[in-house]
Amino acid sequence: MRMKLGKKTEMILLCLVGGAVITAELLDLMLMGGRQEFYKRAHRKLYGGPAFAELPKATFSDKQQFYALLNNLKRQGLVEKKASQRGAIWKITMTGLQKLKLFKENRKEYGVTLDNKLKIFAFDIPESEKLKRAWLREVLRLLGFKMLQKSLWIGKNKIPEDFLFDLRKKGMMSYVHIFEISKTGTLKEIL
Repeated sequence: MRMKLGKKTEMILLCLVGGAVITAELLDLMLMGGRQEFYKRAHRKLYGGPAFAELPKATFSDKQQFYALLNNLKRQGLVEKKASQRGAIWKITMTGLQKLKLFKENRKEYGVTLDNKLKIFAFDIPESEKLKRAWLREVLRLLGFKMLQKSLWIGKNKIPEDFLFDLRKKGMMSYVHIFEISKTGTLKEIL
């Protein structure tokens, strides 16, 4: 299963919120199953539950990628590594907690309502605000819009008021243009 780097980072930080975890246990937890399953296993591992001896072992490549990610998070100041008798123990830092809070805020779910009116969503967000641009693309995808070009999206779903409020709050309104179209022309092929 391939996961985006941001999802992996969020999973590691989420696991470390519950307390320090031995590196091998964290690796096993992260590499097994999807996000929801990961959380359940991490919670059971941290707060009691059956042993996970039956889980398949991670490959050498998986371990290398995992340790590279952990060291990258350490360089960013999101986690710290402590030595113990049982091995390396990783802990989340205050900066890591703030990053986890950002992940949670950016994962807000908006209600999707079909209104059969074609909308074009265009934006031009500067490179210096690429995290906002990534957030916007993810939200548009979740709202059921399809990408025509990286900064041009199309869809027939209603744009939620909460979403527009969040655009204002993030200072992105000057970068965004939303059009509603009555005649589709050649766009019929896409939808």
